[in-house]
Amino acid sequence: MSRAKLYLRKRSSRPSSTPRLRKPCPLTGEAQQSKQTGPSLEEFTREVVRALDTLPQEIVEKLANVAVTIEDCPSAEVLAEKGIANPNELFGLYRGVPRPWRSVFATLVEFPDKFEIYYQPILHSGLRPREMRELIRRVVVHEVAHHFGMSDQQLRALGY
Repeated sequence: MSRAKLYLRKRSSRPSSTPRLRKPCPLTGEAQQSKQTGPSLEEFTREVVRALDTLPQEIVEKLANVAVTIEDCPSAEVLAEKGIANPNELFGLYRGVPRPWRSVFATLVEFPDKFEIYYQPILHSGLRPREMRELIRRVVVHEVAHHFGMSDQQLRALGY
């Protein structure tokens, strides 16, 4: 039997390949395709680390007490707190007290501050890999700017 015939026979005996659906998202109720078109979580984490590595050294030194976490998607509590209905609209979140607003007498219970970078919303943004890397960098810079006391209005004026 020729290779072509064997290939056709094997192919015809298999069920047609249809993408499997995962469980519906608990926040949106929509089923998502299991086929991933963007970076894996490991690659995404590497991109976040690269974005942090591009920051100037004097800024990185002041981030010693900041934890950077990668979350799958924002929780329902975070969405309610921020007044956002669609979980794919929030790419990152800064939790903590901005440096300019801290008191010398602040308790250490408030520390460390935390940057949460959300994997699924960035993945579902529909961007090309290069654009996604740029978006990850912009989100990291945005959250770092919040740590230094900048507001969303100031960041929008600067293009972040």
